[in-house]
Formats: sequence, structure tokens, C-alpha cells
Amino acid sequence: MVKDFFSKLIPTELFKGMALTGGYLFRRKETVQYPEQRVEPKDRFRGMFGYDVDRCIDCSLCAKACPIDIIFIADHTEVEEIDGKKKKKKIIDRYDIDVKRCMFCGLCEEACPTEPKSIWLTTKTYETATYERNDGLYFTKERLMNWDGVLPFPGVVPPDKGQLPDDPTGRKARESQAGDQG
Repeated sequence: MVKDFFSKLIPTELFKGMALTGGYLFRRKETVQYPEQRVEPKDRFRGMFGYDVDRCIDCSLCAKACPIDIIFIADHTEVEEIDGKKKKKKIIDRYDIDVKRCMFCGLCEEACPTEPKSIWLTTKTYETATYERNDGLYFTKERLMNWDGVLPFPGVVPPDKGQLPDDPTGRKARESQAGDQG
């Protein structure tokens, strides 16, 4: 009975919370002077899209896997005659992603059957700020490859400069090219 009286009179939970806050008061502060300094995202971070039109087989599985339908694909079929045989080939006319609505869930990447992937979410690149959201955050296949208007994280190369899905810096591509030449 006396214990209940004092527990109502003195809020012990308040002192527990103040002790936790006081512990942070004496810790070293973790302020980053952005944009001069940038925090490197973790390896699991899904930042900007990478796309390679040469690896894309135009199966449209990425567009079907997208839960919010932000991937738009338009194609046509051309018939080529090689050695007297007619062969159909799909040509991609349009491959667009509306990034302003994207959840960055990675389902499009998981659905891609090519190896290495033709569409992937890269790590470390997250600066896609723009003044005009409708134009700046709508990526065509050309912009997905060269990242026009995107500020890559230092050391990260755009997909058209040799980035692979598991290698955002393009180091593996440069090493393999150097090995082929030497």
C-alpha cells in the first residue's frame, strides 16, 4: 500500500527515460556535413536502377512483377532472313520506369531471367533530386543506362560505363577488359 502510494507520487518511469536521454547527452555526435561529406549506404541499400539493353531479352517479366505497374515496355517483332530461314526477333521500342512512384522493392530484379541481370537496383546511388518531378524522375531506357541527371555516389559508375548488378563501381568489368588486352 505504501509502495503504491510512492509509485503514484514519484514517476519512476520518467527517471528511466531521463537516464536514457542523459546517456546520449555525453556521447560523440554523428553529424554529417552533407553534401560535402556523404554517408556510405549499407550493402543491402537499393538505390538507383541500372539497365542494360543488350542483355534484355524483352520478356516483360519485370513489368509483370512490378506491384504498382511503373515499368512500361513497348516492342515490335522484326523478321530476319538468315541462310534462307526466317527468324523472329523482338525489338524494344520503349522501356520506361516512373521512379517517383517506385517502392524500390526489387521484384523487377528478381523476375529478370538473364544472368547477369538486365535490370537491377544498384547500391550506394541515391541522389536523384530534381526540380521537375515529372520529367526528372521518369527514366527512359537511355537515361537508365547513362544516368543523365543522377549524381552517382563517389566511385560508382553508370551502367553504360561498365557497372554490373553485383559491382556498382565497375571494377570487375575494368579488370576483365584489362585481362583481355594483356
